[in-house]
Order: sequence, then structure tokens, then C-alpha cells
Amino acid sequence: MSDTHDTNLREGLGERSQSYWQKAWMRFRRHPFARWAGGVLVVLYLLALFADFVAPYPEAQSFRKLQFVRPTKIYFKTEDGRWSRPYVCKVERSRNPRTFKLEFKENCDEKHTIYFFVRGSKYKFLGFLPMDLHLMGGPWLVEEKAYLFLWGTDDFGRDLFSRIWFGARISLTIGILASLVALILGVTLGGISGYYAGSRMHIVRGVFRSPFRRPALPEEGAGEEGWLSGSSLARGLREASRNRQLPGFLLGLIVQYAFWFTAAYVVWITMQGFLSISTGLERYVAATVFALLLAYMAWQVLAGEVAIDVDDLIMRSTEILAAIPGLFLLIILSGMLAQYDLPSSTRFLLVLVILSFVGWGGLARNIRGFVLQLREMEYAQAAKALGAGDGRILFRHIIPGTLGYLIVVVSLAIPGYILAESGLSFLGLGIQEPSSSWGLLLSKAQQGGIVALKSRPWLFLPGFFIFVSILTYNYLGDALRDALDPRAEH
Repeated sequence: MSDTHDTNLREGLGERSQSYWQKAWMRFRRHPFARWAGGVLVVLYLLALFADFVAPYPEAQSFRKLQFVRPTKIYFKTEDGRWSRPYVCKVERSRNPRTFKLEFKENCDEKHTIYFFVRGSKYKFLGFLPMDLHLMGGPWLVEEKAYLFLWGTDDFGRDLFSRIWFGARISLTIGILASLVALILGVTLGGISGYYAGSRMHIVRGVFRSPFRRPALPEEGAGEEGWLSGSSLARGLREASRNRQLPGFLLGLIVQYAFWFTAAYVVWITMQGFLSISTGLERYVAATVFALLLAYMAWQVLAGEVAIDVDDLIMRSTEILAAIPGLFLLIILSGMLAQYDLPSSTRFLLVLVILSFVGWGGLARNIRGFVLQLREMEYAQAAKALGAGDGRILFRHIIPGTLGYLIVVVSLAIPGYILAESGLSFLGLGIQEPSSSWGLLLSKAQQGGIVALKSRPWLFLPGFFIFVSILTYNYLGDALRDALDPRAEH
């Protein structure tokens, strides 16, 4: 029977029914540049993952007498023209007696054969598996009888080929991680903003009823005429118990009191500091202002009641963040961290947090627009009618409707974060020595000025990899945007 129906479908429609993701995959395959971009990114990430295996030298190993050595020349033929296994010659340092400049010359009296899959310096693969297997090298490399600098050395005599792939771990990873953190913040806050738009949230609930508030009439609700039972806190507690939202109410209450007590402590410390350096009339005026401010805060905690629209609170916060220039904020925050001697891992996490903090606002605004539309759909209203909680409706039924958009946004945001990290490291405000990133490695090229472009061009290789990674991500993001567009049927 099913064969008959299938035949009828094929004869009537001319093709089998396809899901949204199958059609998206077919549209994506029509972009040849995107497929090549995906392949290039896979290669880059594999080389970064296996950097310890691919790199001939450890990340921080340096040869102080071999600064700015040109890429090692690899020979495939002997002097008589016969093919042989690849080998290198030893590089020797000397100083020109006429110009007094350092020169590096090859001494091919002894040939050093390059072998593959050889033992070398020890490392921990993935951070915990002890290994010493390397892609290329030989005993001569460990004993330093000769050197293998495929892409030359930097100002400390470190192998640039090795450091590029170690630096790729930070430059390529920070884009993904920063995008994921910004995605979590943007989706969560944007979803809450859109779903609860029009709903008011109490940011102050006083313990006692305000004497300026008229006691409740009997028809408005029994038991609200007392100083405690008529307070905003008591009414909120009754409402939360009636709606079965007591855990969320108590959590919000804890956050509220923590905020007010923290604010009061900051005001108190500020007042003490200001009074210690002021005298005369200025001292009395300042004491009065601070006392009134503390009294007002105490009044709000005891008998106040302030409610604000959740949507207004979140969206105004994003607008304040958007009003601050991103690069300016990054430089200020990174400059504040530069005065502390932080480990490389800590600095990496802080740069990640800074980039995510700057980038979540725009995503939150767009997600809010989607949620405002999707919350009125029939399936969302049906879930609410069946008794589903707000969290389940938002993250199970509404947010998945934005999945296609989120994939495109992340793929297009990653190159921006890669470029931002590279710019910070280039300016000396991001990753610091002895760790490496592409931006930090590229900063070595600008130390020699325009002369470096002619005399040490290999130092610009990190910039090439920054360009390639950003270009491939942009190609991939454009293809995903076309493939995941439900209106694109062809």
C-alpha cells in the first residue's frame, strides 16, 4: 500500500517530500566557494589542534643567536643532480667585517636528512596525553646540529612555523568561544525581553506598607490593611504562591536585597573617602547629600515599591552599551588589565569575556524581535493553554524557531571576534608573551617598519592567515544565509 502511495506522490508531485534541513543542504551545496571555505577551515583547525605534532619545536623554544633567520632551504637533490631524501644544511651565524651586519650562511659539509613521524621534544597532546611524536625532524634537530625553520624565525629566534600553529589555537578558538558566550547572553536576555514585553517586574518590594498608600478596601482583597500584610512584599508573596512561582520570587528577592545592600555599601565607602578629604562647608553639604541618599535607599527597602518593564530594562541596557564605541571600550578594559601580571590562560579568558560583553547587545535586539512575533503563534499559545511554564515555552517552542538565523549570525560573527582579538594583541593589549596569537605575531613585523617588508617578509605570514580565516568564514556565512532562508526555494 505504501509503494502505491509513494508512486502516486512521485507521479503527482514529481519529487519526494524533503525536510527543511534537506533543502537547506541542497542549497548550500550549490556554493562551491563555501565548500572550499569549509575545507580550508577544517584544515586550519586540525593544524591548530595537532600543533604539538606538526610543529618541529615547542612554542617557547628560542635560539638567541638566530634572530630573523630566513626560511630554511630544503634540498631534494645532491650536488651531482640525483634525487634524494629531503635534507637541510646547518645555518651558521657570522658578522660581515665591512657592514658589521649579521649574516647567516649555510654549511653543507654535512647533510641532515628530514624524516617523518619521528621522536622529538616531549609534549602533552590535548593537555594530558604525554607524547613525543612529531611530523618531521630527526636526531639532528633534537641535538641542534642543524635547524628546521620552515618559515624563518622572529626577533627571539623562535620558529615562526611552530608559533603560527600554536597561535592559531587562540586566534581561531577565541572567535568561536566569544560567539557562543555572546550567543548565550543575547538569546537569553533577548528572549526574556521579547517574551515578557509589557510585563512589569518589581525591583523594589518594601517590607512594610507605605504610610502614603491608602489601605486596601475589603473588596480589593482581605487582609491587606495591616502594616505587614499590606506591604508590597506580602502582596508579591501571596501572588507568587497563587501562581506557583514562589522559587522565582524568592530568587528575585535575594537579588533585590543584594543589589540594594551593595549599593548602600558603595555609597558609604564613597562618603567616607570624600569626607576625609573635604573641610568646612563643603564637608557639611556632602554629609547632608550622602545622608539623604542613604535615607532614601533605606526607605525604598523598608516601604518602597518600584516596578519596571523587563523589556525596557534590557533594551535600555543594550542601547547604553551600543552608544559606547566598541574598540574604545576594548582598549580601556584591556588597558586596565595590562597593569596586572596575569597568566596567559587568565588573560585569554578575560579577553574572551570582554569580546563577548561587547557583542551580545545587537543579537539580543534581533532575538527580541523574533520572540515578539513567535510568542503569538498558535503552537506557543497552545503550549501556554496546556499549562506549560514560561521557561519551557520560551526555550522549547520559541527559541528553536530562530535556529536558522542564529547559525548564520554566529558564522558571520566569528571573523569579527578573530579580527578584534588580533587587533588587541597587535596593539599589545591582548595575548602576551610567551603565548602567541596571530595578532601578536603580526606585531613583530611592524617593529622594523617598511624595511621589514623587504628584509623579513616571512614575518607577515600571520597576517595572511588572519585574512584567509576571515575570508573563509565570510564565504561560509553568506552560503549559510542563502541556504537557511526558508523563502529561497531554488
